[in-house]
Amino acid sequence: MIASMLRVMALSLIRDRGALVLAFILPPVIFVIFAAIFAATATNKLPLKVAFGKAANHEAWDRFEKVLRDDPSLRLTSAARREVEVRRQVERGTADVGLFLRDDLDTSEAAPVLIIVEPSKPLAGAVLAGQVQRLVARDLPDLALSRTISTIEPLLGGLTPEQGERLTKGIAELAAKTTSTASREARGLVDTVTVGAPQGANTAVKYYTGAVAILFLLFSAMQSAAILIDERNSGILDRIAVMPAGPEVLVYGKFLFLVAQGVIQAGLIFTAAAAFYDVNVITKVGLWLLITIAAAMAASGLALAVAATCTTKQQAQTISTFVVLICSAVGGSMVPRFMMPLWLQDLGWLTPNSWVIEAYQDALWRGQALPEIMPELLSLFALAAIGTIYAVAISKRRLRL
Repeated sequence: MIASMLRVMALSLIRDRGALVLAFILPPVIFVIFAAIFAATATNKLPLKVAFGKAANHEAWDRFEKVLRDDPSLRLTSAARREVEVRRQVERGTADVGLFLRDDLDTSEAAPVLIIVEPSKPLAGAVLAGQVQRLVARDLPDLALSRTISTIEPLLGGLTPEQGERLTKGIAELAAKTTSTASREARGLVDTVTVGAPQGANTAVKYYTGAVAILFLLFSAMQSAAILIDERNSGILDRIAVMPAGPEVLVYGKFLFLVAQGVIQAGLIFTAAAAFYDVNVITKVGLWLLITIAAAMAASGLALAVAATCTTKQQAQTISTFVVLICSAVGGSMVPRFMMPLWLQDLGWLTPNSWVIEAYQDALWRGQALPEIMPELLSLFALAAIGTIYAVAISKRRLRL
């Protein structure tokens, strides 16, 4: 009897493709994604997109730029000439962190390397500072020595011409070496500044308010849309199809319900964030409502497309779980995307999670206006339209079969 039950369960699993996917494909896929993320964060080589700039084309800065661009964990933008341009890229979120090389390496009043950090990504600034010091100590020890000499020379009353000549020769010899026994730290080279200082809530709370909102919008929309399968199997869709409006009435009606449900859910999440963590949404309530409606529409369209494709409710639940977990893991709902490998960051741009998170970040926390968030909004509206139209087409096709 036990063997018979084992055989029945095994055959049931083998015949259910959705269950097979959930049981044997989803776990290793999720493992690979999180392993790739945490393998990067466990080292000091967190992949970063860096807004780069330098005030002048010093020979030392040119060598430093080459070392930075050769580092596989850093993706530098084209070199800007002004510090304000680098700051603007960081404030707008087009780069994870900024790095600006000031005009004079020998000036002792300020560090020659300025790292510009956005409040929502403090880890990126710390990692880049460590990377800069490591690269200078390993590949450009002469820069660190020059900085040290410029700092202590006034304390010594200046150097004699002979001492200056010997020092210059020593620095040149040090620069010519491929390896160095110099100190592993390049102290005094790096200064850090934060742009767009946060007000109210912790930046991590602000980030995860939007990230959790789209996660639950997807889950709830998938669960509610699965009712479409029950209505199709019970004959409700057939009876509605004989009406003049056709089966699209059922799909469009469910779409509007799912959108309204999603807006209410997101509103409750942001209300809780405002009440308990001082997240300020009131000042940008118009943009918040527009983004939330777009997010709810995208989640609803995707959910209806999944429900229309599946033949059983169990299959829909399996596939929807797979889709939501993958989109959430890659799109940044579980771990911020800047902590992921570069290939995974690029892949994340194909998910609605990343569009919603970036739209909330840009509009509510970075203070950007409607034109700046239009790419994300258009992507969400397009997903909503494609998913809904696909659901209508599949529903009509099933009625003809």
